[in-house]
Amino acid sequence: MKLTLPSATLITALIISSVFAVQSCEKDKDPNDKGPDCNLSNADLSYDKNMKSLIDRVCLSCHSGAGPGPRDYRTYAGIKPVLDNGEVLERVVIKKNMPRSGLAMSQSQRDSVNCWIKAGYPQ
Repeated sequence: MKLTLPSATLITALIISSVFAVQSCEKDKDPNDKGPDCNLSNADLSYDKNMKSLIDRVCLSCHSGAGPGPRDYRTYAGIKPVLDNGEVLERVVIKKNMPRSGLAMSQSQRDSVNCWIKAGYPQ
């Protein structure tokens, strides 16, 4: 079957619009919808009560504004953008490739981070 110019143009337009539709759906996903459910019975977590001490211990060697990492996690305002975009959930909870500095995080610490994020990362 030989395609005419109008048919080829229409097919190309449909393919391009499909790609944009899929990309816009991906962008609209809530980062809190990924990852495991929170399964902690005592998930009363907040940045000030318990997450800041964990972040200070395992993240600041690279994410203090002075280290090799580009971000500054010394404050809630500093880490909030990567909480908002889902990067902390992705890297710490799902892929488990953070922290890279050789500081280990236990599964229970990762579960706490997950539950804190699922709760909307209260300050």
